[in-house]
Amino acid sequence: MKISATFIDEISHDIPHQNWGAKEWEQDFANMKTMGIDTVVLIRAGYRKFISYPSAYLTETQQCFLPSQDLVGLFLRLSDEFNFDFYFGIYDSGVYWDTGDMSQEIEINKPVIQEVFATYGHHKSFKGWYISLELSRKTKGAITAIRDLGLYCKKVSGGLPVLISPWIDGEKAVIATEKELKKPESVSLETHAQEWDEIFNGILINELFLIKNL
Repeated sequence: MKISATFIDEISHDIPHQNWGAKEWEQDFANMKTMGIDTVVLIRAGYRKFISYPSAYLTETQQCFLPSQDLVGLFLRLSDEFNFDFYFGIYDSGVYWDTGDMSQEIEINKPVIQEVFATYGHHKSFKGWYISLELSRKTKGAITAIRDLGLYCKKVSGGLPVLISPWIDGEKAVIATEKELKKPESVSLETHAQEWDEIFNGILINELFLIKNL
């Protein structure tokens, strides 16, 4: 199976900062092109205080740190140059990881979506969006958040496609900073299928209702 798409990690979470500059990223894009990659997905616009582009909105409302370089602008320029399709991953405030409620991410991200498309939407490589908020079984407000943000992305960008971020709560879904490699309890395949049927039905039914009543 040929892999033709990959994530770009903007280094705000999970792994240490690489401090790559334009030269290193250009070499990375060239390597990806050689390997047959034609689609890149920004894994997230930022996480908590660290962001990947100089967002006036996020620095003011979320007190995010101003980045030393505009990585989103760089990634889009390189995507244009190497003829890649680029999907923009939205911002993750980190709050719902603390509270278990994803609802507030809707209002936090709507201005981000507006700001980003107004700034970068002219790039030929800007092909769509990625809802980087991780959708799973126990997160309060997740179905509504994913649906509303997906519809808003489409509204702002004239219907560009939206990718979502599902994950299975399996035995290896452990916290990266802890030493355990497996959880003592995990969701079964049958339960996973049942819960995702409910999630997809919830997104689809509510989306059709909203479209019908617009």
